[in-house]
Amino acid sequence: MNHIDNIKTEALSIGACAKIEDVADYESLVNLFFSPQGREFCRNNNCPSLEVFRKIKDGVRPYRVFVDAGDIEVYNEPYIALVGDTHAKIKIRGVDSLYHILLMHGATADVRARHYAVVSIENISGGDVAIDNDKTTKVHYEHQSNGSH
Repeated sequence: MNHIDNIKTEALSIGACAKIEDVADYESLVNLFFSPQGREFCRNNNCPSLEVFRKIKDGVRPYRVFVDAGDIEVYNEPYIALVGDTHAKIKIRGVDSLYHILLMHGATADVRARHYAVVSIENISGGDVAIDNDKTTKVHYEHQSNGSH
C-alpha cells in the first residue's frame, strides 16, 4: 500500500467524507486538503500527523505544502501550507486571489499583506504567526490548537 492509500484509509477510519475516495495522486490530495471540507476535517482531527507529512513531503512540495522546510520566503501564492520545522516570510499584495495560509505541527509565519489583499490564516496546530497589514487589507486569523504538535 502506498502513502496515498494509507492516508485515505486513515482518513476514512476517522470519519472523512467520501471525497477522499477521489484522491489518486499528490495533486488531488493537496486540492482536497485546501478545500473547505478538507481544511475543516484537518482542523477537527489535527491530521495528517507530522509523521505522515514527513513521509509525503517531497510529493506535496510542488503544490505549496512545505514540510520541515526551514526558512522560506513565499510571494502571492493563493494556497500555502506550512508544516513542522518551517518558518515562512509570506508577502501578499493585491486582489488577484483570496489567499489561504495553513499552519500545522509547530510551523510559524510572518505574514505581510498589502494593497487590498484578502487573507485567511488557519493556525491548526502551528506556532506563532506575526501579521503586518496595511489599512487596506482584510486578514482573518483563526487559531485552534488540537493537542500536541
